[in-house]
Amino acid sequence: MRETRRLKVGLTGVMCTPFLGDKAAQFADSAERLNALAEHLGFDLHVITGGMWNIEDARRAAAELKEWGADFILLQTSSFGPGEFIYEFTTLDARLGIWAVPEGPPAPKGGLPLNSFTAANMYNSIAKTFLSGYRKPVKWFYGRPGQPLFDERLALTVKALTALINLQGARIGLVGGVAPGFDNLIIDERVLYERLGIRVAHIEFDEVIGRAEAQPSEPAMEASERIRGGAATFDEGQAPALDRAGRVLLTYRQLAEERSLDALAISCWPRFQSDYHLAVCSVLGQLNEDGLIAACEGDVTSAAGMLALRYMSGGTVVTLMDLSAVDETDESILLWHCGPTAPSLADEKGVRMQSLWLFDGYGGDGIGLHNDLVLKPGQATVFGFTTDFDRVLVLGGRLDNSKSSYVGSRGWFCDLRLNDEAVTVPDLIETLMASGYQHHYPLAYGDLSGAGLELAAWLGMRPIGKQIYRPYLRPMEA
Repeated sequence: MRETRRLKVGLTGVMCTPFLGDKAAQFADSAERLNALAEHLGFDLHVITGGMWNIEDARRAAAELKEWGADFILLQTSSFGPGEFIYEFTTLDARLGIWAVPEGPPAPKGGLPLNSFTAANMYNSIAKTFLSGYRKPVKWFYGRPGQPLFDERLALTVKALTALINLQGARIGLVGGVAPGFDNLIIDERVLYERLGIRVAHIEFDEVIGRAEAQPSEPAMEASERIRGGAATFDEGQAPALDRAGRVLLTYRQLAEERSLDALAISCWPRFQSDYHLAVCSVLGQLNEDGLIAACEGDVTSAAGMLALRYMSGGTVVTLMDLSAVDETDESILLWHCGPTAPSLADEKGVRMQSLWLFDGYGGDGIGLHNDLVLKPGQATVFGFTTDFDRVLVLGGRLDNSKSSYVGSRGWFCDLRLNDEAVTVPDLIETLMASGYQHHYPLAYGDLSGAGLELAAWLGMRPIGKQIYRPYLRPMEA
C-alpha cells in the first residue's frame, strides 16, 4: 500500500504588457499567500518567480514546471498578455487552471491597471474553442488566496486531483473473483486501466486459506486481538472464528505488502463459509480501519470508488453499503450491509461482534464474525463509479442513528442531495434503476460531493443525472 502522494501545483504569471499596475508586486503577494494556503490544503507548490514577460519566458516556465513534475498549473493573468503564451502549457501533461485577480485601484491617469480578467477570459476561450485538439478541462479561478471564492474552488481541485493522481498507478487485488451470481460487478479490466490507470492483481482463494493456516501463532494472535479490540461486546463462543479471522487479516496484510496492493476486492462468500467456516465481515472492517481498502463480494469497481473517497477525504476511513430500504415519510434511505464496516464509524454504542446470522445453522454452528453497528451521525457522501467507468454516482446526505433498522452495519441516510442538488426518494429510486447503477454504495464521512463531481469532470466522466419519478415505464437511459 503506497503512501498518498501530495499534489504538485505550479504557479506562473503573465506580466508583459503596457498596463501600468504593479503586476510583479501583485504576483509576489499572490505567491506568498498561496504558499501559506498550500500547507493548509496539503499540496506542494513551485513558483516561477520571475513571471512571463515574453514568449521565451513562457517556454522556460513551462519547461521548468514539466521538469519539476507539476500535476496542476495555475496560470495567473497578473496582467494582460499575448494569446500565444497559453500554447506552451497546453502541450503538457499537467492539468491547467487560469487565475484572474482583482484589478485594484486605478493606474496613473485612471487607467485599468492589469486587465487581468480579460486575459483569463481570452486564455480560457483559446483552450476551449481554438485548440480543437486540447481535450482536458480548464478550471477558472478569481480573487486572492484567503478569499472564500478562491479558497473554496482551489480546495475542491486539490481534493479531486489528489484522488486522480493517486488512483493512477493503484493496484487492486481481486481475491477469489466476483462472488457467484453478482454478474453486474464483472468489469473489463482494460477499461479500468484506460480510464483510471488502475491494475488488477488476481489472487486465488486457496492461496489465502493456505497462507492463513500456515501463519505463526504469535503474529496471528496479535492480529486476532486487534480485531477483538474494535468490539464493545464480543460473543466469546466465536473465539475459534476470531483466531481464523486473525490469520486471514495477517495474510491480507502480507499479500498487500508483497504485491504492492492499495485495495482488495474480496469474494467474501460462499467459500470462506464452506471451506474455512468463517465470515470475514469483521476482517474487512479491520482492513478498512487500518487504511487498506477492502470491498465486499469481489467488487473491483467499488474498491476503486472507496479509494477515490479515501484520497478525496484526506485519508478518512471508508465503508461499502447496500441500499436496503426506503422511507418516503421522511425522505430517507437505509444503507446496510452484512457487517463489514470499520469500528471507528460506529455510534456511541460501538460494535457488537458476533456470528453472522445469515449463516447461522450453516453446517451446524453459527459462523462469525461480523460487526453489528449503527453508523455514527454526521454528513457523509456516496461516491461510486459505474462498471463501465463512464459515469459516477455522487450522493450526499446526513446519517441519522435515531431510527431502528436491522442487524448488520447500517444507518439511515437523509437530507439527500444528488449531484449537490436536493432529491426525493422516488426520484432517487428512478435515477438508480434507470441508470442501471450496481447495488453497492461506497461511503465516507464529510461533504465530498463537490470534490467527487470535480474528479468526474477531470476524468471526463458524467455524473448520473436525476430522473424524475413517473409511474410508467420509460425507455432505457442512453
